[in-house]
Amino acid sequence: MVGKATAQDSTTEGAPRENLRVIQVRHRETPNSETPDAILMIQRIEQIVGQGARLTLRVKRIDTQRPPEGNELEWSAAYSPSSSTDRERVRLTHGECRGPADIQMILNGLRGFRIGTYLMAEIVTWARQWPLAEVMKIELSWQDEKPGAHDGNNKVRRDRFYEQFGIEFIPSETESQITARSKYMLAENLTTDDAERAWRLNIQKVNASDWLVDQQRKLEEQEGQIAKLKRKAASLQTTKDRIEAHPYRYAVCRFLTNPLALGCLALVAVAFSLAKEVVS
Repeated sequence: MVGKATAQDSTTEGAPRENLRVIQVRHRETPNSETPDAILMIQRIEQIVGQGARLTLRVKRIDTQRPPEGNELEWSAAYSPSSSTDRERVRLTHGECRGPADIQMILNGLRGFRIGTYLMAEIVTWARQWPLAEVMKIELSWQDEKPGAHDGNNKVRRDRFYEQFGIEFIPSETESQITARSKYMLAENLTTDDAERAWRLNIQKVNASDWLVDQQRKLEEQEGQIAKLKRKAASLQTTKDRIEAHPYRYAVCRFLTNPLALGCLALVAVAFSLAKEVVS
């Protein structure tokens, strides 16, 4: 889960601007499959905090195949204007511009589906509103690089993740817990071109209201099918009750209304008539 701020900002917060969107996620090896592997609802919240700003992405998996845990996360970013003590800054991994930060994102069963790429592209696009703001440092942890961590190729995937946004790192030679820190850069040097091309291969973005309308239509269709099945079941039950109450009458009625049975009866009658004539 993305780390949240550990201290409350003492400045005044403005009314947030919010919108909802839905993304349908498919495995990168089957991007054209008819049914998505996961459906995520994303609440995007922009808010003025004092002289600065904050963006929060609240993500929740809403499809029926979701596991019991690890279905939601929250990712925040922040902007702080220049002051007498600090220069203009943006932070891509935390809701406050204080200290270094890293990214920890966990959605069970969805590692490698480019969801992090999609979310980071949202964050970076927002941060580039302030092109001359310094991008605060991101720290890389040794835990991502130990043998077998996250299926064994997490370091390669992590490095590729940052590279597509133009973020480069300098190895740390003094700290054992932190293996690298991002280089100094301005927000104008961040890029999303590669990331946009990547996530569009297997993620489809849908307007939340359109998605809800489509879900309502599908629900109504299913309810109609269920109603037809219920009517058919009721008719079959009525027939069953009638058979059980008058089995012989039902058998006679079925016989008399069966064209094949009537044909056989006619043949028997003709044969009987011919036999009678021969005898006479």
